[in-house]
Amino acid sequence: MAWRDENPGVPSLRGEVEYLFSQVLGPARARGGSSGPWIPTLDLLEEPGRFVLEMDVPGVRLEDLTIAVAGRRLTVRGRREIVRERSGPRVCVTERWSGSFSRSIDLPDQVDEGRIAATVQEGILRIELPRRGGRR
Repeated sequence: MAWRDENPGVPSLRGEVEYLFSQVLGPARARGGSSGPWIPTLDLLEEPGRFVLEMDVPGVRLEDLTIAVAGRRLTVRGRREIVRERSGPRVCVTERWSGSFSRSIDLPDQVDEGRIAATVQEGILRIELPRRGGRR
């Protein structure tokens, strides 16, 4: 049975919720699709003299990432593609994210942009961000 708004002149709760999801997640995400923007999760840790950002990026290589710092703002951009052979099995459900992403976070303090180091191991991006001047 198709859903029908009984009073089209008054915004419905369902319509408002669908609009919100489409604005935040994009239309494909609101319907449960897997194309569109991907937002990896992250942790920001504070260690003596530096910050360490750890971000979940399974299937992404370090060379597919761009890391930039402007003032206290750190931005990580990248892309993950899930490639399947055309002659392979028919996909019935797809929940893994594919495509490009961009994630920004404001750091608590200035960092020394010339000494930033990044590695990817077992699907986790680790960015070491030394504080400017090495202070705590």
